[in-house]
Amino acid sequence: MLHPILFHAAAIALTLAAGAASAQTDDAQQLATKGIELLKAGQPEEAFKALNDAATEAWLQAPLGFRRTLLVAAAAQSYGAVSPRESAVFDGATPLRFYAEPTGFGWVADGELYRIDLSIDFSLRSTDGKPLGEQKDFQNFKIESRERVREVYFNLTLTLNGAPDGHYIATFTVHDHATGKDGSFDLPLEIKHG
Repeated sequence: MLHPILFHAAAIALTLAAGAASAQTDDAQQLATKGIELLKAGQPEEAFKALNDAATEAWLQAPLGFRRTLLVAAAAQSYGAVSPRESAVFDGATPLRFYAEPTGFGWVADGELYRIDLSIDFSLRSTDGKPLGEQKDFQNFKIESRERVREVYFNLTLTLNGAPDGHYIATFTVHDHATGKDGSFDLPLEIKHG
């Protein structure tokens, strides 16, 4: 039986093999094909490396997106270790906590290190689209690693003291300084005092 990680990587490779033709897609397809061949040949470690490289090529071709975004009861301590909030209703004094897992960002090579460099803007609007406030560079996220890390997450916290009762939409816009890509996500919430 295939190891779950290798099975997932093989599925990504098969998806890549069905993609449209371009120079980058060709590179990804070649890596995926090589990975599948190595896996069939009983070389799982080499297969994993080739399939991981193919997944990285596909990642770089994707837009900046988000695998998961949600309101949470507490800040996550690690990737995927989240406690979703049962309700999107807040009392106006309790901090609002958000969790997001970005995808499709890039890395800047710096010697033997890879650097992720993301900044996050925040805006709040009413459900009818009326802007209520914003903050550029609400948060900056930088990490260096010897690997091109893809399992990245954000803990974002807001306090909306003095906001009147009502329904709102929080928008977070992420800027990837390595690739120039931008992506955003919205989360609805309600303020209800007492």
